Amino acid sequence: MSIALDEQRSLARHRRAVGYLMVSLGMFASLWISTQIQPAPWMHLPMLFAHLASVIAGLGATVMLDVKALRWVMGTQQLSELWVFEKSVTPLAWAGIVGLLFTGAFLQPTLDSPLTVLKMAAVFVAAMNGVALGRLTDELHRMPPDTRFAATPTRLKLWCLSSASTSQVAWWTAVIIGMLNTSGA
Repeated sequence: MSIALDEQRSLARHRRAVGYLMVSLGMFASLWISTQIQPAPWMHLPMLFAHLASVIAGLGATVMLDVKALRWVMGTQQLSELWVFEKSVTPLAWAGIVGLLFTGAFLQPTLDSPLTVLKMAAVFVAAMNGVALGRLTDELHRMPPDTRFAATPTRLKLWCLSSASTSQVAWWTAVIIGMLNTSGA
């Protein structure tokens, strides 16, 4: 292993550590603000709209990326195509997470409701998984651009599948609970 690769890995570990810290601080700030601020009634509809737009952006980016990754798994596209697509949708997914944390702080979540706590945990898991995906992405970028999924090491296959599953379960859990909470069910 070269010194340059060691330095790259060290920098990537540092970026992920900062990412985990930022996600944790963002979630803490969102929850804290939601308990400290009583938003004006006129803010509810714009914040709800922005919250739903954030869900669409984040979940949409995640679903699109997972569909693209599934095409690589099925052998109908190259790994290099997945790399390019991942770079274009990742900022959209993070905009969704940031938007959810920001707008959620002003929607007065019922923090003593187990469903709301589960929803917040799901958003937190989706965000932390997003940070962790940075390491998987780095591993995939070290592979030749025409690498087929079938030819990847078993641990990478399992890592890809578990990360995608974690992401989908977390996002859909948050969406379904958000829908139930909003509908008053």
